[in-house]
This record gives sequence, C-alpha cells and structure tokens, in this order.
Amino acid sequence: MSDIHVARNLVFARVGGLSLHRNWLLEARTTRNWDLQLSTYDEKLSDLDGGDFPLSVDTGTKWDSVCRYLRANPGLLDRYDYIMFPDDDLLFEPNGLSNLFEIMAANDLDIGQPSLLPSSHISYPVTAHCPEFRLRYANYVEPMCPIIRTAYLRMLLPVLDRWPTGWGQDDIWTMMMAKPAYRAAFIDASPILHTRPLYTGAVYKTFEKLGMNPEGDLKEIRSSFRGLPLPKLIYGGITLSGRKVGRIEANIRNGLHLLRIASAMRSSSDVRRVGYGMLMRTITQIGYRPVQLEKAVGAGPAVKVFSTTTR
Repeated sequence: MSDIHVARNLVFARVGGLSLHRNWLLEARTTRNWDLQLSTYDEKLSDLDGGDFPLSVDTGTKWDSVCRYLRANPGLLDRYDYIMFPDDDLLFEPNGLSNLFEIMAANDLDIGQPSLLPSSHISYPVTAHCPEFRLRYANYVEPMCPIIRTAYLRMLLPVLDRWPTGWGQDDIWTMMMAKPAYRAAFIDASPILHTRPLYTGAVYKTFEKLGMNPEGDLKEIRSSFRGLPLPKLIYGGITLSGRKVGRIEANIRNGLHLLRIASAMRSSSDVRRVGYGMLMRTITQIGYRPVQLEKAVGAGPAVKVFSTTTR
C-alpha cells in the first residue's frame, strides 16, 4: 500500500474538554477515507491535538464557526466529496466513520446521518436505529451528526450563514434541493451512540453570551418557507440484504420495531406514539414524496449568496 493517504471526505468536529474524538481515531489513518479537522470553542484547549490539520480556535457556536472556517478555506469544498459535522459526544462503531461515507457515496445521497442506538439520548424516535435496514429514506436530518455532499453544502451555506444558531435548520436541510426524494436518509448500517443528555451542551450558554436568539431563528425559518417537513417521515428504505422497499413496507417494519424496543428506551411513550404513527401512515400518507420547499408569501428578503471572502 502506498504511504500517500488521500482522503475524499472531511470530519469537521467542534470539540470541548470532554470530547470523545480520540475514540474515532482508533480507525487506522492508513485505511480511513476521511481527514479530521478539530475546531474548539474553548481557548484553554489551544494545544489540543489529534486532528490532521492545525487546530481551529473559534469561540462562536457550531454553525457560525463552520461558516467562518469554510469562508477562510474555500478550497475544501473542491477537495472533499462529503463533510461530516459531528458533535463531540458521539461514539462510532469500529470503522464507522469510513463506513458512513462509503454508504453515502454508494447510494448517491446529498445529506444523511447515522441512526442512534436505542441506549442513546434521542430527540426524535424516528432517528433510532432500525437493524433491518441499511438505510431509511427520510425528510429529516438532525444537526447532531449530518453528513453533507460538498456540492449540496454550497447551497446550504447561505442558510447557515443567515441563521447561525442552527435552530430550525433541520426543518429545511433535506428539502432545499430541486428533487429531494431519495436524497436524504438515516443510515442504519453504521449506528452511533449519543452519550450526553439533551440540551446540556455549552452552546446554550454561548448563545446567551453572543446575544444570539435561537428561538428567533427557528421562528423566522419556519415563516420563510412553505411545505416544511412536519412530521418527520420515512418514505422508503434499503434492507440489509440490499432490497429497496417502498413507503408501506418501510413504515410497517420501522413502526413494529419501535413498538418492540419502546420499553427499553428513555422516552418509551414517545417511542410507542411514533411507532403507532408509522403504522397509521401506511394509510394516511399514501403517495408521499418530499418536494422542494418554496419561499413563503410575505417572507423576508432572499438568502444572500455565501461569500468566500473574509468579512
């Protein structure tokens, strides 16, 4: 094997003092298909190492730091095929990061995320790991660990730049492209463990410190577009055997699985509700496919083009 390692994917991770990224690095550098760029919000960690590039120190929040970094390093969007933006409290399976990038590329996805093991702290039961599937096509991807094709990221960056708290971004990410059907998915073949309780990260204090208004961003995003993907829906999938299934079979399998595991999960009542909802949607969501979002009537000014010049 050549000593020259050329990765086609990037992991951009915002990390703090309790970051789990060192576990990710157990995957051998010579075989992984990704580079690691660490970015910290804690100036006391300026000597943090482990990444493939010099540490980025940015005291902002996750998404405004991403915008600043890519504005300063625009060539990354040409160098890499996909960029993952994981939180620092995630544990991946052995070779999990490389597997995720391979699945994204093999299935021509624009955006996706790993599903979450049932013992994780989970915001939405639909994101829970469903072991019968390689992936499930969805109209939603959460900001915890999105994997985004760089060509599509160019389209999303102006949105991130305008609403940098990230609140509400997950409402629109999967439906900004012209033909969103089958372009976004939960990846079940390589699930993760989310270790930190919800709403406990340092970012919430940073919002207050920087005078950022996440509730305002959420409200403005939801008033700026029509056809937001509510509720969060599954409309197909690929089984572990490689068979592509449609909306009905995917929802039956997924719904029954959630009902089976509900008692072992933290929010068992929510999990059961979503499981029953999936079974009902085999009837109520006939023919559903996501379509591109439209700008709402009376919405604010258009999102500006993302500039790659430092401002």
